Amino acid sequence: MPTPESPMFLAQKPKVAPTFDGVDYDDNKAFKQAQDAIIREQWVGAMMVRLTGEELGKCYLREGVNHLEKCGHLRAKRQSSTHGRRLASPLAATMICRTCLRRAATTLPLRTVAPIPLARPFSISASTRSSPAGSLGTSEASPASSTAEPTATPTLSTPIDLPSAAAAKPVREPSSCKAGTVLNGLNYFKGKTDPVALADEEYPDWLWDCLVFKAKEDADADAGAADEFSKSAKLRRKAAKRKAKLLAEGGIDALAPKVPLFQQSINLPGEEGGSVEDNLMAAGKREELRQAMRSERKRKIKESNYLKSM
Repeated sequence: MPTPESPMFLAQKPKVAPTFDGVDYDDNKAFKQAQDAIIREQWVGAMMVRLTGEELGKCYLREGVNHLEKCGHLRAKRQSSTHGRRLASPLAATMICRTCLRRAATTLPLRTVAPIPLARPFSISASTRSSPAGSLGTSEASPASSTAEPTATPTLSTPIDLPSAAAAKPVREPSSCKAGTVLNGLNYFKGKTDPVALADEEYPDWLWDCLVFKAKEDADADAGAADEFSKSAKLRRKAAKRKAKLLAEGGIDALAPKVPLFQQSINLPGEEGGSVEDNLMAAGKREELRQAMRSERKRKIKESNYLKSM
């Protein structure tokens, strides 16, 4: 592979300058020569940086103890190729070799910087903050007197309400398994014994409500799903039961046709500059409309797939 200093590479050096200044872009030959010259110049710069770095890394092993005097031309070549970049180390002005930098870094003593004391200690007490700075020296001079006095509890501007014991421990029904009862058949680890029941207070709070299913409070939430003309017999029975229940209660609204939410021509609530409650209510209405439209799309997709399979 030719290097930037080999005779074969120097003989192929372009005769044009490595720049596009003054080049006619319509002349393909001149444009190609300028482009080749620029690419060659960039490659030469990259190769010189690489070769110079390799020589500086090997100069200590090759030249011995006098390598600092004999690698001066390599230092100058590296500085010119890197456009005058300097290393961040303070020894870069006298040494460039990695071996020398490593040795100098290990031999330099480490300076320990003493921590700067704070000019004024912070305190959340109002009396301490309002005291002048001159009183600090008096309090530091007599530490025994300051320790003898009882420290007052700092008063906060915003009182913090501690949670009550009743709110922290809600009243629950006692467990059917007393503490110490062996729960036979619940172990699924190989070579382990069956678990032993703990006291009710030792279980976390979320464990008592993990199996509680929240029923739908709104009976009209699944009104669209219960269709009298659905292809599912379960949905037809559900719609018939719901209609019979409304008729038994004496509601005339059961006979009126129900317009789905996604087919109603009403404006959604919400206005610019409204209160937080109005914005939350408007967001809830939009979420209900989105869920209704999504259920209708899923129903149409299922219906079309069923008809295509027939």
